[in-house]
Amino acid sequence: MQKTDTKEQQEISAAKSLPAKELQDARQVINIFILAWKNYGLYPEDHVTTIKSFEKLVTAFNNFFTTHADLRLTVEKDRLLCGSEIIHEISPEAPSEDIITLLYRDGIKWIEFQEGLTLEEIASFFKIAYKYRLFAEETEGDIVTALMDEELEYIDFKAVDIFWQDLLLMDFSQLPPPAPPPEEATDQKEADQSEEKEEPISDDIVARSISLISHDQLELSNLDYVTLQQMVQEEENWIITEDLIEALMIVLKSQSDQEKFEAVIEFISEEAVETIEKDRFDLLALLLQSLHKIFSPKSPTVQDWQRSRIDRFFQDLSTPKIFQLISDKLLMLETIEIEKLKALGQVLLFLSPQVIPFLVPVLMQKSSQGMQQMISVVIVHLSKRDIRPLEKIMVEHGTEMGDKLLTILNQLQGDRVNKILFKMCDHSSDMVRRKAIKELVNRDPKYAQKLFSLIDDPSQEIRTSLLAAFAKHKSSALENLLLNYLKENSAKKEPAHILACYEALGRCGSNTAVPFLRRMLLDRGWNSFFGSGKLIFRESAAVALALLDSPEAKDVLQKASKSRFKVVRKAFERTKTITVSGEKTND
Repeated sequence: MQKTDTKEQQEISAAKSLPAKELQDARQVINIFILAWKNYGLYPEDHVTTIKSFEKLVTAFNNFFTTHADLRLTVEKDRLLCGSEIIHEISPEAPSEDIITLLYRDGIKWIEFQEGLTLEEIASFFKIAYKYRLFAEETEGDIVTALMDEELEYIDFKAVDIFWQDLLLMDFSQLPPPAPPPEEATDQKEADQSEEKEEPISDDIVARSISLISHDQLELSNLDYVTLQQMVQEEENWIITEDLIEALMIVLKSQSDQEKFEAVIEFISEEAVETIEKDRFDLLALLLQSLHKIFSPKSPTVQDWQRSRIDRFFQDLSTPKIFQLISDKLLMLETIEIEKLKALGQVLLFLSPQVIPFLVPVLMQKSSQGMQQMISVVIVHLSKRDIRPLEKIMVEHGTEMGDKLLTILNQLQGDRVNKILFKMCDHSSDMVRRKAIKELVNRDPKYAQKLFSLIDDPSQEIRTSLLAAFAKHKSSALENLLLNYLKENSAKKEPAHILACYEALGRCGSNTAVPFLRRMLLDRGWNSFFGSGKLIFRESAAVALALLDSPEAKDVLQKASKSRFKVVRKAFERTKTITVSGEKTND
């Protein structure tokens, strides 16, 4: 697989360097990871060596997560990066079945191991990678597709198929502008307002051809007009060619007779539908790209009536009948028909965003990672022009699309996109809800406040994910919410949940929480409210104070360490395993 200088890779190269301690710990985890992979290839799954390797790897990840956030690794050819730093390189003597080589081969750009990772998920991940270690044309499936089907809870990744990189790198300045919203929805307008510099038309083959032809030659004579109409009527089995497309563009560019201009456009409209029916998507892509480039709004030589007619041509092509025809063609195409898929993907980018709902069946029924990648790219870029069709999909298909919809939403920005993400937090799948929560908090840490009600979610994974989000930054608002929650509700909660809440308070809170934590740790009479023997509350308060790591909190812990009450001293002992980390930002 060839390396392509994508925007994502440019961002990776510009990533900030991570702290030396985090890089050192990441390297240690990866060394154990690589060793476990080697053992997996040498011994059966149930062999004692394999199992011990997995157990050691789980322990290494857990140790990493106690101090650092999730471990995201960028996969490049023959190496792994953490942030902008190389943390592992494949030696020249390494076999072709090295796991990093396999991940890179199947198009994985980055992989992220998240807090909560279990031995079972690691075993599943290794099993999938090992199953598809041998590359063959006839092999059904790949690592990426298998991982998507497995839906691992704590292993996330992003993959880009090599065949769709041309589509990803397309010059989107050549595509239609954002669709204007209806008058009644003007206040909700959200469109992609980025403008890229238009490529000089002089570089285009059409423009070069025009420069060699005189103006008189470009006018349709009456004989030409009759000949064109006969072509439409008589050549039923004939299909447009690249040469004819170039000739038609030359004629249209300088045609001053509106009736003759209309005749050419009518002919092109019929041929456009014909190319879809005959699976000649390459010709249709060339036709649409040529029309849009020549009659671009940025072109100073185009007359208003010409541009208006071209706009209407694209509108006429964006009908439910055409959309359904394209959807049917996509469902019939096979993954091996790479050129057809790529060309059809380019065609879709020129159509109205109203085509998006017609792409849902393809996204749901086609298991090919390449096909799903292409459809997702198209939906993302069409949604930047008009988000409303995607909002409609959320209402009608949000449940069944689940993770696929999240993949698309994660590449879009804006308040209306965030509203969809908030709705995804109510999804029936715990995995989808957990990923939606993570995405929202990554976009804006303050969104964690709006999600606070999920602190009592029936799913332990959701509760753990939410509390981990609380712990990522200092927030007086979250501190107050947690204090009120612990004062009013903690008596009836499970010990593990109580401790997690206090840990989150310690990481996101301030000295405002110290008086409450002092009472919980040192007071003699508080047990009467919760029943005797509730050591967990004293221990949790001690842990929170240790995580606060302020002089006031250390003062309280010092008193606890010298207390004459054994239960208080025992609670203090819990703090000796605590490592203070986390961001020091505020609301």
